[in-house]
Amino acid sequence: MKFAPDETRFEFRVFAPDLSSTRDALAALVQGNQLPESRETYIVTRLNIESNVKIRGGRLQVKTLQARRGLLDQWARPLDAEFPVSVADVENIVLPALGLDLEIGERGALVESALLALLGNQHALATIDVVKQRTLYDTADCVAEFTHLTIGDDAIETVAIEAADPFAAEALMQNIGIADAENDSYAEFLQRRLFQT
Repeated sequence: MKFAPDETRFEFRVFAPDLSSTRDALAALVQGNQLPESRETYIVTRLNIESNVKIRGGRLQVKTLQARRGLLDQWARPLDAEFPVSVADVENIVLPALGLDLEIGERGALVESALLALLGNQHALATIDVVKQRTLYDTADCVAEFTHLTIGDDAIETVAIEAADPFAAEALMQNIGIADAENDSYAEFLQRRLFQT
C-alpha cells in the first residue's frame, strides 16, 4: 500500500535480539521485498521521545508523535526533504521537533555536514549511525517491516507495523503474535541507548 505524504500513520514497533519467528509469521502471510542495505544517521534528543529525526539517502526526514491510541503511536511526517535543506525548515520543523528553540541567524539552506555541525554543538543532542537490512511486507491494508540493525558492534532486530487504519494494525499485530509486546519507537530505543547507559 502507499501512504499519502501528509497522511498520519499508526505504528507499532518492537526491538529484540531475535525476531525471526515474527519475520516468519509475516512471510507466511505475504512475500517480503528485501531492500538494499542503508546507512542512516539518527539525530537523537534527550528532551523528548515525541520526535524521530534522521538522515537517509541524502534526505532529512522528521516524524512527530501526534497521539497514542491503545498500544499504537500515531506519527506525522512534517518533513522529508533532500539536502540542502532550507534554514526555514530547520528553524520551524527540525529544531522544534528536537525540543530546541534556536535562530540560526542566516538565510538560505544547509548541506548535511553544516546541519550536523550546527546540531553537534547542542548538549541535548547526539547522533548515531545505524546500518539497516530491511524487508517490507505489504498486506494491502498495512505495511510491516523486519529489519536487522547494526549499531557499532551490536546487532539487534526490529519489526514494525504501519497503517492508516488503527484496526488494521491491531489485527496484524494479533496475527503475527506481537499484540502483547510493548510498543517501542526508535526515539525511545535510541534515547535509552545514548543517554541512559
